[in-house]
Amino acid sequence: MLNSDLKERARLDALASFDMLDTPREQDFDEIAELASRICETPIAVVNLVGNGRQFFKAEVGLGVRETPLDSSFCARAILEQDFMIIPDATKDTRFDCNPLVTAENGLRFYAGALLKTAEGHPIGTVCVLDFKPRNLSDMQQTTLKVLARQVMRQLELRRTLRERDEAQAQQAVLNAEIAHRMKNTLAMVQAIATQTLKGVTERDAVEALARRIAALGSAHDQLLQQDWTAASLEKVVRPMLLLHGDGGRIRASGPDIDLGPKATLSISLLLHELATNAAKYGSLSAPEGKVELSWTIDDTGEEPVLRMHWQESGGPEVNEPSQRGFGSRLIQMGLIGKGGVTKRWLPSGLVAEFEAAMSGVKAL
Repeated sequence: MLNSDLKERARLDALASFDMLDTPREQDFDEIAELASRICETPIAVVNLVGNGRQFFKAEVGLGVRETPLDSSFCARAILEQDFMIIPDATKDTRFDCNPLVTAENGLRFYAGALLKTAEGHPIGTVCVLDFKPRNLSDMQQTTLKVLARQVMRQLELRRTLRERDEAQAQQAVLNAEIAHRMKNTLAMVQAIATQTLKGVTERDAVEALARRIAALGSAHDQLLQQDWTAASLEKVVRPMLLLHGDGGRIRASGPDIDLGPKATLSISLLLHELATNAAKYGSLSAPEGKVELSWTIDDTGEEPVLRMHWQESGGPEVNEPSQRGFGSRLIQMGLIGKGGVTKRWLPSGLVAEFEAAMSGVKAL
């Protein structure tokens, strides 16, 4: 393939990447053509895209058509030349004096076009003005035409970027849905295997606890999937626990919403699940009037910000520190990011637990 053919192929590919050929008229481009006509004082102005064998007018003033063949195009010649081309009188220019648009009765005489060029240097069209009489443009008019061409390219680049972003987001949504489906299937299989494996275990509470922990893990994964596995909202991590254990507002939660990294999302989901489960079995939520106050703040008084979370039970039976520590207790003791930072007090009014972790660890990917 000849070098010229390769360049033309690259140019047409660049034009196609904007996906603008044969699209409806739009005000943003119509206004540019109208402004070019007014400032240059010409009856015709065009935002023109030069395709394969034809030119498409994304916007036009004074023509009344949306496309024409390239055979008689001034703009097709313009994109082969410099960034700006001006022809004061086409009848005196050997490149155009035989053009049927010029030789026709009341034919075109004047042309000026500013090139539409991509960042990679591919010429894809022009912003041009035409007249039926010989004339010229002032320096200000020529500059304006060039500026309008740059504005068209910015519009095209922006639209392409937004379209590519939307397409990427749509593809990511499909991928996330597939991951979520497979994750739920995996967790369901783990749960089924655990249930069958522990079928003969007489301590059914342990089996049920395992099932609930797997469900809590699944909820945490759902939150991460919504943010492409990079972050989850703390409020959305808390919400499932409130729905499961809140019982009409018995757990009150307050604090600023922050993004959690994946590790903190999983740790906090399991931590809150264990606290709420214990409260429902032995603590304040086991009594009709019992309540839980859950709150969190960001302390930025030290060298680096720290997330502090406070869990306080009240209105339940008197509690004492357990003599034995099971797996749930160990999960709680791991804290907000799996590294401790936990203080627990068994007061006559109920359990009070405080957790802290550096925000750098909370947000870590």
